[in-house]
Amino acid sequence: MNEGETGTDENTQPELGALMSESEHIAVEVLLDESWDPDTAMTRKTFDELFETLSDPGKRYVLTYLLRSEGYVRMTELVDYVMRRTQTPQSDEAFRHRVTAKLTHTLLPALVEDGYVSYNMERQLVSPTEKLELAGPYLRIALVQQRAQPES
Repeated sequence: MNEGETGTDENTQPELGALMSESEHIAVEVLLDESWDPDTAMTRKTFDELFETLSDPGKRYVLTYLLRSEGYVRMTELVDYVMRRTQTPQSDEAFRHRVTAKLTHTLLPALVEDGYVSYNMERQLVSPTEKLELAGPYLRIALVQQRAQPES
């Protein structure tokens, strides 16, 4: 088709490819035709593990915050974020302590074991890994899907 037939100017609209990162290209490719480049860090087993990780709301909180942050975050920042995003009206120290305990004893160790974050317990610092960067497009899809579900 000629430019005049579509009514759009190719020079004024960026290509979809120009708007997506390499990780997002891989995500879209896999979602559309279930194929992927075996040279990438994501394998079918990795996808299965990733989707299992993304099925946990607490892990999504942590991963979302880390992807939105630059580099490492302090544990107190992460706890504050989780508390702001929680629908629970409790804001007392007991609730904050439970959130901190769940993060330090359950969520972070699992995310470290799965390779999505690193956690320096002594300095109370959490940072994303390269694996989390590859998981970013899938996390975005999970968050969109979560928002689209009607509340029960």
